[in-house]
Amino acid sequence: MLKRIDQYIFVLAVFLLAPHSVLAQESANMGTVVAIIGQPILHRDGQVSVIAKGDALREGDELHTAEQTSLYLRTFDKGFIAVRPNSVLFIEKYHAGSQGSQFKLQLKSGLMRSVTGQEVQKDKDKYRLNTPVAAIGLRGTDFVVFTDDHATQVAVQKGGVVIEPFSKVCSVEMGGPCQGANSRELFASTAHMLEVIRGQAVPVQKDSSPVLQKELRNELPKDVSKEAPKDAPKVAGLGAEQTQINTADLSNARVVANSNSVIDGSLATKPGVIKPVETPPSPTPAPLPEVPVPPVVVVPTEPLPPAVIEPTIHWGRWQTLASLPATANFSDVYKEGQEVVSAGIYYVMSRDKSDVRYGPELGAVNFQMAKHDGIIVNTLSNAVSATTAKESSLQINFAAQSFNTHLLLSAAGRDIPLNVKGAIESNGLFLNGAVSEAQLRGIVSGKDAGEAAYVYYLPTGNNEVLSGGTYWLRKK
Repeated sequence: MLKRIDQYIFVLAVFLLAPHSVLAQESANMGTVVAIIGQPILHRDGQVSVIAKGDALREGDELHTAEQTSLYLRTFDKGFIAVRPNSVLFIEKYHAGSQGSQFKLQLKSGLMRSVTGQEVQKDKDKYRLNTPVAAIGLRGTDFVVFTDDHATQVAVQKGGVVIEPFSKVCSVEMGGPCQGANSRELFASTAHMLEVIRGQAVPVQKDSSPVLQKELRNELPKDVSKEAPKDAPKVAGLGAEQTQINTADLSNARVVANSNSVIDGSLATKPGVIKPVETPPSPTPAPLPEVPVPPVVVVPTEPLPPAVIEPTIHWGRWQTLASLPATANFSDVYKEGQEVVSAGIYYVMSRDKSDVRYGPELGAVNFQMAKHDGIIVNTLSNAVSATTAKESSLQINFAAQSFNTHLLLSAAGRDIPLNVKGAIESNGLFLNGAVSEAQLRGIVSGKDAGEAAYVYYLPTGNNEVLSGGTYWLRKK
């Protein structure tokens, strides 16, 4: 037993110290089992065996977990997969190299959590996770899936996913994500999930199930997610069990901050006592003659230009449609130092990385729209034309963790209203509620919530789709 442990430690050390070029090479082994609970079963080449810690897994393997049995897998590109009790996961393809990358898994039943590895991150368009009813593609790194033969549910801890029910245009045999008209995206939100029921044409966003929420709350191994400093505060995610922010603590914090300012004198040095110097009285000078004072001429000053805000939110339409040129490049929106907010069929959005949290002390904040870009697409003829926003409003109530927006869009000679309500999370991300026909995803930015933006997607009937993006500034 000790010999086996020594061998495993040696192999793991070599794996962790391997350079990136080694990790990216083609390998028969897709990963290594780093921990087990109970006795998971491996189906390989018609043989059945018990999986042990340290075992290497490869393409073609099928993993089975029974009651109170779990398996934890480290992929060759430093990814992580947890297979929970009563689950079946089939490793169809998982390799990278000079001949091309392929990452295709099949969760036949049960619950799994996945943190994608380096090679998958580089080639997201090569990744596919099939369930019995839908295809799941990647927008980010950390997500959890539950499925049976009837339905699939997906929730996201970090990054995002795109999911689409199987159809003629999204088949089981295909690789990579399905991104047709029936696909829907979900980005990091412990409060929400996407659900696909067999026979359902479009995924539906709902409040996240307790099973998915519990799985997302489970801590990952320290080498999978960056370990927070010991003194770092824990931030509660949104959901039924969200920890409320204590407004009394916020008030106390403001008092402490004010006590350390020079304004109240607490940091100013106390001057010493200076004795006045007695001087003899000086003689009274002779009166000067009066000099006429010229009238004061007031020169009007030009008003100062408004302060220019350097945007921290980046968005636009990433592809040219008909005669409408693209308004954003992927390389600009998704460059280093920015976090993905939305990656849709037509519009993309990111925000400069920020650790600012938005609490109830901000109250209700109104925004004024500074920019809009929109299109209407006929899905039969592929005709595309631009839209304009004749009316616009956005209010975010941080105390109630909600938002409300209205647009009156002028499109193809008629006016179409867009009215969406939804929830906002403490990190500034907001998205539509489940009852809305529109898909809306937005973000707030700046310490005082000075900026906001969102992209929207709305099927209007008559084989038409409205899509666009907006950028807002906080009203003073």
